[in-house]
Amino acid sequence: MYIRSIFVVVALLVTVLQPASGQTLLIDSLRQALLRNDLSPQEHIVTMALLARAHSRTDAAEGLGIAQDAVQRAWKLKDPATTSFAYSILSMLRYYNGDGEPAAYATLDSAFYYARQSRQKRPLGIAWFRKAWLQNIEGKFQEAVGGFMEALRNLDGTNSFNYESSIYYALSTAHGNWKDLPQQGKYGRLCLETARKSGDLDNIASAHQVLASYYLNMFQKDERKLPLLDTALLHFRKGVEVYLKHGDKMVFQKMLPIVALHVAGLYQQYPIGHHAQDSIDRYVGIAMKSSSATGQSAVTSMCYGMLSEYELGRGNFKKAEQILLSGLTAIQEADSVKRSRLKSKVLEKLVEVAEKQGDYQKAFRYYHDYHRVYEALFDAERLGIVKKLETQYQSEKDQAALASLQQANALNERLNRVYIALSVTIALVLLLLLWSLRSRLKVTLQQKKLLEVEKEDAALMAQLKQQENKQLALEKLEAELKARLKEEEALRLQAEQKLMHERQGRLQKDLLAGSLQIEQKDELLQTVQKKIEASTKDQTIVRQINSIIDQNKKTDESFAANRAEFDSVRPEFFEQLRQKSNDTLSRLDLKHCAYISIGLTNKEIAQRLAVAPKSILMSRYRIKIKLGLTKEEDLDEFIGKLG
Repeated sequence: MYIRSIFVVVALLVTVLQPASGQTLLIDSLRQALLRNDLSPQEHIVTMALLARAHSRTDAAEGLGIAQDAVQRAWKLKDPATTSFAYSILSMLRYYNGDGEPAAYATLDSAFYYARQSRQKRPLGIAWFRKAWLQNIEGKFQEAVGGFMEALRNLDGTNSFNYESSIYYALSTAHGNWKDLPQQGKYGRLCLETARKSGDLDNIASAHQVLASYYLNMFQKDERKLPLLDTALLHFRKGVEVYLKHGDKMVFQKMLPIVALHVAGLYQQYPIGHHAQDSIDRYVGIAMKSSSATGQSAVTSMCYGMLSEYELGRGNFKKAEQILLSGLTAIQEADSVKRSRLKSKVLEKLVEVAEKQGDYQKAFRYYHDYHRVYEALFDAERLGIVKKLETQYQSEKDQAALASLQQANALNERLNRVYIALSVTIALVLLLLLWSLRSRLKVTLQQKKLLEVEKEDAALMAQLKQQENKQLALEKLEAELKARLKEEEALRLQAEQKLMHERQGRLQKDLLAGSLQIEQKDELLQTVQKKIEASTKDQTIVRQINSIIDQNKKTDESFAANRAEFDSVRPEFFEQLRQKSNDTLSRLDLKHCAYISIGLTNKEIAQRLAVAPKSILMSRYRIKIKLGLTKEEDLDEFIGKLG
């Protein structure tokens, strides 16, 4: 809405333009625009702010009143963007009205506050532009350049070409003063580009002027490059042409005599072509006419000075004196310090001309007038300084009194708030005390009841604890008894298992030994029986011997039952030997392994088997081969692990 308001106001100005001159035209157009009924509240406030700005150079006091009215209307409207714009214009009016820089900066703070509240780039960019503008006027050029760059960053993309052109003008001028010519040229070209986009005639003329200054600086750096001087003069002449063609529609017409005088000065300093004097006369004439119309006595006197310098250079002392006297007449009689200063400069130049003529009496008269004007100027300046100091002192005194009054009011307000807060606090404290006393009484009664209950509970808890302790003691004793019984049972089982293993081992060995003995005895008896049958023919003796053998066989059969019991205890022993050897072990080999199992030595085994000890070693070797054992494996360990 804010941006639309700006464009609408500009459109209204175009539609109501009537033939007038510069600032008067703008003021009249804005006043007519305010009379329109189709303006929105935002557009009305923006138009008022622009009208206040138009009054800034002609009647700052009236402009200040309009700007303050615009701010009050913006407050009621509660539009942050519009309020920020009104404050930005008000800061400029406060500076021009002589309220001082602190007042202008304080107003700018309000402009920034509302600009940030609006969350729009354009109001913030305008606020930054106004702050940088004020810093530039104060001579804080570094800070001003930073502010202008921040303004450009916020105005980017908002089509605010009028503001952008003014910013580029200031940046180009600043870099020109710093002799940074590349930057001066860059910003000068941007100034002209944005000025043409804005369509503002004042900005276009200013852009030509700042570009001309850039090319002139480039030429002065190397005066052999005459095309640079031609380009500078071209831009100066274009600026003058804009004023001559559209002067009645331009606001800042005071720039025309300055630019025209600058062009004349260049023609005087650097004679160009065959019509240098014609050019000097033309542009000095433009400068004199426009400076008289705009009331710029200083520029008018400079024009007369330039013409007199030209005549002095040609040796026309009389004509130079007449020109200076015309300039002195052109300066209106007044007590202003500015005009007295101009008169003193003209009289000083007249003294110089009279001395060159050799007319020292006339030179003395001019010097006497110069001395009189200079004394008046000195007195006026001193009086002005005194008045300025008095005004400044009074202003500071008023500000101090106002600040003191504001502090007193603020202190009174704070004290009132403190008193109210204290009263409320005291009342709250009393209520809290009463509530606290009542609560304490209730708590005390409850505590007594709780103490009684706690005593009863404590007694019951003590009894319960005693019972629990007894129960725990019984449980602990029972656990200890169970643990002891468990340990004794475990020891008993271990002893029984150990005894059973020992008995089993002995039984195995006895059964195996008995089995082997029986087999050996049976073999012996059979051998004896065969020999007896072969050697005797007495059947009676044979029958008796056979009867004895049969009786021993019965005994062997009973022992065989015991062997069966051995086989039931260690059934896997012989089976494991057969499986390991793939059933290649002979009966004698099995018997040998059995003897090894019961722990007999090689000698004992040889005696049992009725063979030589060497045969036992060979038998062991064959058994290892049949069992698939290596040389490193021990036969006794292998057999001991079986069954």
